Amino acid sequence: MLIANRYSFLKRAGLVAVGLLLAVAGRAQVPALLLGQWELRQISFVANQTVPPEILERMDNPEVAELNAEVAAGVAQLRVVFRPDGTYRFAVQQPGQPPRTEVGTYAVQGSQLLAQSPGIEGGSSFDGQRITQLTRRKLVIELVVGAELPGVVEEIEYRRVSK
Repeated sequence: MLIANRYSFLKRAGLVAVGLLLAVAGRAQVPALLLGQWELRQISFVANQTVPPEILERMDNPEVAELNAEVAAGVAQLRVVFRPDGTYRFAVQQPGQPPRTEVGTYAVQGSQLLAQSPGIEGGSSFDGQRITQLTRRKLVIELVVGAELPGVVEEIEYRRVSK
């Protein structure tokens, strides 16, 4: 029991240390253009030219298509706020589902987002995503889909929300 308690304490202490490091790193490595509030515009799948036809067919995801339609119609919202102190807040509102909020810390290393949210399994919705385009009004990030769709990345486009 004592060993389990020490392990639990060390694990929590390690997570706190990682979170603090991300927050400190976030202050030092946050692109000025990233700061502010962003709203989802669309999600798409992008494949390289070597993807076989059966993978291309599986890229047609009805759930993503429905979410894109809901966003375009204004009935669903996915918003993220990146703050200068290295923290973020991600809020999701979709019809027929309870609102969801995620808060955490982030940093940018090169074009890679490093993020952590203690309340989210896996750490964060943004961890490991790559910034492919960042302008005053547009943010595009991508992530590798994985083994289920080899050679395919998910591209997520946000637009800046005016204050």
